[in-house]
Amino acid sequence: MTTTEPSPAVHALPPLGVARERFLSGRPVPEWVPEEVLAGWRRARFFGVPHDLGQPSAPPPRPADSPLLGAARPVLERIAPALGPGPSVLLLTDARLRVLWTSGVAPGLPPCPGLSEQEVGHNSAALALRDRRRAEVHGPEHFLDVWQDVSAVSVPVLAPKSGHALGTLTVACRLCGGRPPHPQAALAEAAATAVEAELLARAGRPEQLLLDAYLRATRGEDRAVAALDGRNRLLSAAAERLATEEVLRALERTALTARYADPPPADALPEDAGCTARIEVVRQNGAVLGIVAVLESRTETAPRPRPRTLPALAGSSLPWRYAVERAADLARAPEPMLLTGERGTGKTALARELLGRSPVHVVDAAEVGSLEVGSLEGDVASWAARGPLLLRHAERLTQPAVAVLNSLLDTHPDARLVITHTPGTPPGPCLQRLLDKLAARSVTLPPLRERTEDIRELLTALAPRPAPGSPPLTWTLDAVRALEQHPWPGNVTELAHVVQALAEHRRASGPIRRAELPDTVREGPAVRPLSPMEQAERATILETLHRHGGNKSRAAAALGIGRATLYRKLREYEG
Repeated sequence: MTTTEPSPAVHALPPLGVARERFLSGRPVPEWVPEEVLAGWRRARFFGVPHDLGQPSAPPPRPADSPLLGAARPVLERIAPALGPGPSVLLLTDARLRVLWTSGVAPGLPPCPGLSEQEVGHNSAALALRDRRRAEVHGPEHFLDVWQDVSAVSVPVLAPKSGHALGTLTVACRLCGGRPPHPQAALAEAAATAVEAELLARAGRPEQLLLDAYLRATRGEDRAVAALDGRNRLLSAAAERLATEEVLRALERTALTARYADPPPADALPEDAGCTARIEVVRQNGAVLGIVAVLESRTETAPRPRPRTLPALAGSSLPWRYAVERAADLARAPEPMLLTGERGTGKTALARELLGRSPVHVVDAAEVGSLEVGSLEGDVASWAARGPLLLRHAERLTQPAVAVLNSLLDTHPDARLVITHTPGTPPGPCLQRLLDKLAARSVTLPPLRERTEDIRELLTALAPRPAPGSPPLTWTLDAVRALEQHPWPGNVTELAHVVQALAEHRRASGPIRRAELPDTVREGPAVRPLSPMEQAERATILETLHRHGGNKSRAAAALGIGRATLYRKLREYEG
């Protein structure tokens, strides 16, 4: 928040009162009267505001459903006691300066339903809303007679994403000498900051509701599902295969039409679209947030195969489920597969699940001496025909070993082989050839920071089994929030180490508190975490980029967005 510059008038309030009387009587006003104050008086006279205005007979109607009031009320009810026992009033207005909420009383401060200059003349709330910064108005700077002994400070409340002014917060008290800063300016600043923080916390809830509806429509089945809100698209893998650009444009139109038509059309697609769409409208408090469309091919008669379930892998977030279901779908064919992602994201655990219960031969390139060229050739050649092979840390392979592996895959294209790879240093030419060869059958596992909603499930899965008669490991809400805000550079492996250390070494009883977490986790990050919808969109963009070899033009076309939009979203998510 910034503040207005101190007005010269506040150092000479008695003379300013005399100047106001001269203005009201039509006599010349001294030249030293600040232009901002004089302009405010003139606007009040232009609007026809009587300086001796009393209580309005009929207050203007308040908005029936104000998101600003809904977010601000619990915050202001906590802050209001800080006004203290003295005569002061805390006011919240909307962008039209209608008073939405008030607390406190003060002699000489009658209730006021609105603070627009058209109603009450020059005041701090109108000034703060116009200049978008903190403003103070003292005593005779006001136009109304009843406010000549009042000092007021106002702070604009800004929308968390757009920065638009949503309203103002005002603290008014008896005239305090007229010298800035107002004695309760810090309280007004803190109240506005707290309300803006609550608005930011609530900003992602509509996206969360749309994402929840999408997850309900896709859960447990390989279904073609699209979620659209007029700005963003979220498509399942089956929907990407089935929906043409014409279908997506028709669904976008339906998402926009649904805001005004009730009920929406049962099938929003033309007859020649090749598929039908069953539409579900997602609402919050009666307002339409978007639609979820379940697509079905007009020519498809056989039931869709269900993806293989992998019960040992915790997590139900969209990025994680998308990666697991795609990997399970690829694992149905007896061909090599590549699992890539940051360290600790669960590549080996997923590979073991995909390879099933039969004995799995594991070759780890990170272990010294285990990957001689002859050994590697024997491993792949012998296990290609007899059973599955898991090759870990392909980035650690020597160039000769990678060359042998490329040659063996050329001769054994149906080898039951899963390779894990952690990106890092630029790959050599042989390794790049291997990665290119497996690009069509590769899956990128999302880092933990992109699926923080899975942390609660992971805490249960990673906690060691309690001793007989001992309670299971539990966590306070504050501790879970700290875990969800941590960036987790080591991903699930790092989280597992934290859980294991706390389970083994803590001496306290009851749920684990935030104070018990490691310092780096307890302090929390300085950046805003992505909302669930943003996390899902980022995962979809990265997966599409990977599928198209990093070509942003082709990825943008596949996503149905412009290339400039793709660049902008990548910049936002990188920041």
